[in-house]
Amino acid sequence: MPFYLNGSIVYKKREKGNNMKITLALSGGAARGAFHLGVLEALQQNGFSIEAISGSSIGAIIGTSYAAGVSPREQLEIFESKAFKKIFKFNGFRNGFFRIDQQQNILKKLIPISHIENTSVKLHITAVDLVSGKIIRFDKGEAIPLCVGSSAVLPLFEPLVYKAYSLTDGGVMDNLPVEPLTQYDYPIVGVNLHPLFGGYESSLAGGIRRTLFLTWHASIQEHLKLCDFYITNQKLSNYKLFSFKKLQEMFHLGYESTLEELSKQKL
Repeated sequence: MPFYLNGSIVYKKREKGNNMKITLALSGGAARGAFHLGVLEALQQNGFSIEAISGSSIGAIIGTSYAAGVSPREQLEIFESKAFKKIFKFNGFRNGFFRIDQQQNILKKLIPISHIENTSVKLHITAVDLVSGKIIRFDKGEAIPLCVGSSAVLPLFEPLVYKAYSLTDGGVMDNLPVEPLTQYDYPIVGVNLHPLFGGYESSLAGGIRRTLFLTWHASIQEHLKLCDFYITNQKLSNYKLFSFKKLQEMFHLGYESTLEELSKQKL
């Protein structure tokens, strides 16, 4: 059970550990990525060794940061900071309302590596190339630009030009990128930030949100069959995608949801 220190959730580390090797697929889901951090914290504390991570959008950012040695708690602190909010710059309605300033020091603190192949954990970042209309999967390349490209949700953020590609949010076509993990001989754990829920708000904005959600959700259905374990929580539907006000709650939800799944699977 958690206790609180200066308003933050703190967990007592369990003695149990099994050193089980796994791979991890992390979905997109913007601010709900705090749930991913709770999952990582629970897996780490219970002795799991993550050999490879495949991510789209916020899943790519968190996975890359973790593989680069930034702990889940350190990431949570960065996402909650005022400095992190300053990486978003108004773009003057050019190809997207906002852009991400890749030169901000806080972003370099979050992703402290130059290239994604420079980690002991194998990384796979999924993005969509607007030019070819294809899913592009990267296992090497510049870390910050690839994470930014994978997270460029249109029309909020402008696409990222990277080499011959015009990269945008990988979650549009593959929101739970399991396929790159099938090459490894380890169990695949899928973590989904978009649990299915019924109904929608009858308005233009509500219709757009529901359409986006159904697009994201449809992209993961077949991939779920490839997962050995699956972690999500229906309560995620209660959290707004672009609000950073309840990151601690989502971190706690991810942590407890993982412990529940481990208990259920007797791991």
